[in-house]
Amino acid sequence: MNTILVFALVVLAATNAAILPSSTRANLIVGYVSTGDRLLYRSYVYQPARPNTIQYQDIVYRGNATTRITAIQATEVGATQYASAWILSGGLSQNNVTVRFQSARGYGYYYLFDVWGR
Repeated sequence: MNTILVFALVVLAATNAAILPSSTRANLIVGYVSTGDRLLYRSYVYQPARPNTIQYQDIVYRGNATTRITAIQATEVGATQYASAWILSGGLSQNNVTVRFQSARGYGYYYLFDVWGR
């Protein structure tokens, strides 16, 4: 009888763990900020939730010919909304970057987007 009860509790715990969403953050952090770097670009990227919709937005930073990017940071603000951010083109050691922000279905997103360089 105890074996059946323990087995039932394990199965119940496993099914509840599978139902609960993960609360991990989907931050994008590439490179690092060091001495001599300056903030080249800062923007808050926000899109409110819309039912049954996946939303996205591309943010483009273009620096001058002598600028080199050393760090790209997209940090979620507030409670997680299960969004994601990734680099489409450009990036570290270049003078431009394009980052796509995309929501989960039915959610929005709110990010702080920074580009650092020298």
